[in-house]
Formats: sequence, structure tokens, C-alpha cells
Amino acid sequence: MATVSMADKAKAKADSLIDEAEIATSASAGDVQAELENLRRDIAALTQTVASFGTGKLKEASNRATQLGAEAADASVQYVESARSTLISAEQDLEAHIRNKPLQAIAIAAGVGFVAALLTRR
Repeated sequence: MATVSMADKAKAKADSLIDEAEIATSASAGDVQAELENLRRDIAALTQTVASFGTGKLKEASNRATQLGAEAADASVQYVESARSTLISAEQDLEAHIRNKPLQAIAIAAGVGFVAALLTRR
């Protein structure tokens, strides 16, 4: 009977080890599930952080583009005003020259007209 009781003891020990293994496996599966859930939360938080960073950079770029557009518009207005004043000044100088020397102005106009007629005839 000593053999049977050894067999019973071995079977009991094996059953005990199987139960412990199942508990350890289920604990490991539970740990894995908990870690996966923590990982999901971390990824969600990271995604939200990256999205807010991207939104901030997008707003910053939009503000910078608006500022550059306004600066370009101001610069173009200044160039137009400068060109306008230069043309007005040139027109006034031309009028003054024509008033001071009308015959010379007529001769220059006739010469330019003659050259233009020669160029368009060919």
C-alpha cells in the first residue's frame, strides 16, 4: 500500500502543481490584460498630446502666414505709392519741358511718329 499512497501523493502533488500553474497563468493573463489597458490609455494620451501639438503648430503657421500677407500688402501699397509719385513727377517735368520748349517738343513728337510709321510699314 505504500506504493499506492506514493502514487496518490504524486497525483495530489501533480494536481496541486497544475492548479498553481493555472492560477499563475490566469494571473499572468490578467496582468497582460491590465498592461494592455495601461498601454491603450498611454497611446490615447500620446495621440491627444500629438494632436494638440499639431493644432498649436497649425495655428502658429496660420498666424505667421496672415502676418506675412499683411506685410506683403503694406509693402506693395508703398511701392505703388512710390511709383505713382514718380510718374506724377515725371509728368510734371515733361509738361514743364513742353511749355518751355514747344517747338522742340513738336519736332521730337514728329520724329517719333515718323520712326513708328517706318517700323509698322515693314
